[in-house]
Amino acid sequence: MTEKMVLSTSLLLAYENIAFEPRKYQKKYKRLMKLISLPYKTNKKQLIEAQEKGLNQSVFDRLMPQLQHQVDRDDSLEVLASKTSLKVILTEDEKATLPYVHYRSSFIANQITVSVSPTESRGEFIKYLQILCSSATRVTICDNYLAQGWDNTQSLFRAVLPRHKLAIEFVETPDLLGIVKNSVKVTDEFVKSVCPEWTTSVSALYSGSHDRYLLIESPQGKIEVMISSGFDHIWKANPKEITCVIREK
Repeated sequence: MTEKMVLSTSLLLAYENIAFEPRKYQKKYKRLMKLISLPYKTNKKQLIEAQEKGLNQSVFDRLMPQLQHQVDRDDSLEVLASKTSLKVILTEDEKATLPYVHYRSSFIANQITVSVSPTESRGEFIKYLQILCSSATRVTICDNYLAQGWDNTQSLFRAVLPRHKLAIEFVETPDLLGIVKNSVKVTDEFVKSVCPEWTTSVSALYSGSHDRYLLIESPQGKIEVMISSGFDHIWKANPKEITCVIREK
């Protein structure tokens, strides 16, 4: 089973030590259990750090044999998180930025809600989209105005999608809108100019939808990203606020 997320070391302690020190960890554990998606992912490096910070020895002895020879045994938490389905690290840091998510935030069981104001930098959000797409084998893009805002939206291809073999599917713009159709811009010639290993085709998956979606399929599972204001507002000079919902499919 694919792991869903990574826990910061302090939250890992709360999760694993609750049976041994309930009074110390009870409040944190109860809050964590409202948000955590299991199984979580850890490694040898983090487990050693947790042991140094008070991880119960019996937990260490149970987990270490499974982890000590894994290829990701020395990875940082950020790299470890990139190998999970949601690609986030739950943390106690209230000022956390993606891929870190505060465990008392709007994160709700397999769903993350991210809001970016018109004046806020899109840098961390774009970086998280890159992480989400890093191991994708197929993506489906639904935005009726993708081609209409091409000066901005082509950055989705140039700055976010991974440079490896990737099937890119997109939803065609309805005729009734009377605007530039997505198939005019998202062509085989264009995608191969960015990466020769990319292919493109039209999808009926979100046909008729007015919402904007990015469906990401990878060995870790399927993640759906819904963006309220459209992809152009990620890169637009004078953007609207973006509200983004990321969830497992």
